[in-house]
Amino acid sequence: MKLTVMKSLSVIFLLTLITLAWFTKLGISPFEPLEATVTTDKSSYRYRQAVNVYGNVTYEGQQVEEGLVAIQVEDSMSQTIVLRTVPSNTTPSMPLTIETVSIIPCNASGHPKDNFARNARAYFKATVRNNVPLDESVLVVVNIFDIDLTPIGMAWVKLTIPGNQEIFFMPSMWIEDWVSTGTALATANAYEDWPKNNGYPYCPEKTANFAIEEHASQSPPPTQSTGNYELTFRIPPHEAPYSDTHFVYVGAFSQGWKALQNTTFSVEYQVPEDFDLNHIIEIYDVVKVTGIYGAKSSGPKWNPEIDLYPDGQIGIYDLVRVTGIYGSTY
Repeated sequence: MKLTVMKSLSVIFLLTLITLAWFTKLGISPFEPLEATVTTDKSSYRYRQAVNVYGNVTYEGQQVEEGLVAIQVEDSMSQTIVLRTVPSNTTPSMPLTIETVSIIPCNASGHPKDNFARNARAYFKATVRNNVPLDESVLVVVNIFDIDLTPIGMAWVKLTIPGNQEIFFMPSMWIEDWVSTGTALATANAYEDWPKNNGYPYCPEKTANFAIEEHASQSPPPTQSTGNYELTFRIPPHEAPYSDTHFVYVGAFSQGWKALQNTTFSVEYQVPEDFDLNHIIEIYDVVKVTGIYGAKSSGPKWNPEIDLYPDGQIGIYDLVRVTGIYGSTY
C-alpha cells in the first residue's frame, strides 16, 4: 500500500478586526492606540485536527466593547478555504451600511431544502442588502462546514449593490464522499474586501443548518470571552498532505485606527496512520481504529482523526490502511 506522508502543514490566517462605525469609510490609518493579537492553541497540528484561532483587540489599552473580526484562512497554494466573521466581545449595535439578510440552503430553483446527500450538489442562497442611497462594492462569501467543522467548500463573488436595494448570490458546491454526515453549517457575509487585502466585514455573518444524509446535533460554537475573538475549524483531509509553513496575519481596524500582527504554525511530519507520532505503525495505532470500529460521523464515538479512508465512518478501509503498513517506520 502506498504511504500517504504528511508534509509540514500550516495555514495562512489573514484576519481583519474592526468595530463597525460610519467613520470606517474615512480611510484614517494611524497605528498607535489600536492593538491586536492572534495565536493558535498549538504550534503544530496533525491530520484532520481542530485548529483554534483566537486573539484580542484593544483600543488605548482597553478591550473593545463592540467589534467584528474577519478571519481568512489560506493554504500554501494561496487558496482560501475559510472566511468567517466572529464578534470581538459583542456584535456592534449601530446601523449597518451593508447587511447580510439571510443564507438559505436550497435546490437549483432556489426553493428551501434542508437535506443533501454526499456525492451530490448543494445550493445556497445568500441575500445582502445595501441600506444607504449610494452604490457600494461588496465581496459576498458563502462557506459550508460539516458536523466536525471541517470546511466543505467556499464560494464568493464581487459585485456592486445599488443604493437601497437587495441582491442575492446562489452558488452551488459539491458534497464530497469524505464529508461527515449529520447537521452541517452554512455561513454567509459581506466584506469590503479580502482581509488579505486589508478588507473588513461590513456586518455580522448569517448562518443556517442543513443535514448531510441524516440529522445530528450541531457542535456548539466556540465560547466568546470578553474582548476576545475565537474560531475553530478542522484541517480538510485533502489539505493536510500538501501544505507548508505559512503565516497568521492580523489587521485590526477600530475607531479610525489600524494595527497589524502576525504569527506562524505548522503540522508535524506524519504518516496519518501513526496516531501517537512515534514514527512506527504498531498495535497502538491498530487499537485506535478497532476501538471505535463502526463509528459514524453522526454518532457519539466519532473521531474524524481516525477516518483514514475519509468517508464519514470507521470501517474496514481504515483498518486496512493501518494493518497494511503494520511494523513500518518513517
